[in-house]
Amino acid sequence: MMEAYLPLMKASAMVTAGELGVFHHLHRGPATAEDAAHALGAHAGGMRALLDGLAAFGLLTRNGAHYANTPFVRDHFTPAAKADFTPGLLWTAEARRLMHGLTDAVRLGGPTVSMWEQMKAHPRMGELFSRYMAAFARYFSDDVQASVELPPGARRLLDVGGAHGLHSVAFCRRYPALTSVVFDFPDSLHATAAVLAEQDLSDRITLRPGDAVADELGTGFDAVLLLSVLHNQDATQTRTLLHKAFRALEPGGLLVIHEHFQGQQDPLPFASAFMLTLLVEVGTSLHDYATLQAALREAGFTRTERRDLHPLEKGSIILAWK
Repeated sequence: MMEAYLPLMKASAMVTAGELGVFHHLHRGPATAEDAAHALGAHAGGMRALLDGLAAFGLLTRNGAHYANTPFVRDHFTPAAKADFTPGLLWTAEARRLMHGLTDAVRLGGPTVSMWEQMKAHPRMGELFSRYMAAFARYFSDDVQASVELPPGARRLLDVGGAHGLHSVAFCRRYPALTSVVFDFPDSLHATAAVLAEQDLSDRITLRPGDAVADELGTGFDAVLLLSVLHNQDATQTRTLLHKAFRALEPGGLLVIHEHFQGQQDPLPFASAFMLTLLVEVGTSLHDYATLQAALREAGFTRTERRDLHPLEKGSIILAWK
């Protein structure tokens, strides 16, 4: 039972800390349970139980009556982090609720109601998910930039599913002559214009609302990004997107894919957990790399290259040239 109970309680304590703002509060300095409870609008006894639990799980340190963040928490869940994953903790609260449907999803092969449909009925879900995806984009943005060289003289970039706009921002900063189009669902783009204005890139990055599977992507692009997109598509939809990306590219153009893949022999814990998440949320799965390679060849791409990121939980970058 401890194999199930302790991870459940650790995750629950982390989510509650994110919802109450505990890690951000302790970022200002060590605090007692009474101080934290007063500042965060909680019961002193309840806060002490939470802080003791977080300390027992190695997420906080305790010195007498004072609690402080560990370096791990500081580096991942506070404003000091390169990518503050607090939005991920907030999204995990929604993910726990969605996981109640896992048994039915295993029986049926997918959710009774997809996560996308639930987001339409509950807009806050979509907002939380977008904030989480933006945090993940910040987390591996440097890896993308280190793994990808755009074709010489590249002028036009298409960022499919890049709602937060952060990857387009990074490429436009790196290539001063580059312009980008961010293509995503209308509901996913509601906060993007403000991000581009803040980055002073509204004149170089434009937004195009649409459905990438149903709509054409356009033509004349030197590079197309499909970053963390294909795992939300089934095999048919994936082939459709790859063919559309090929048509959108100029000769010599580059397609950049970011994905996690099924393990070849022994599945990695993260990949296996991610596959269960996809099953219950959208009814898809992680792709097999060999199958994706075949689909890229079928679409017309002449050469592909895979670059695994580290740690492996960051996924892999696939480069495909037209």
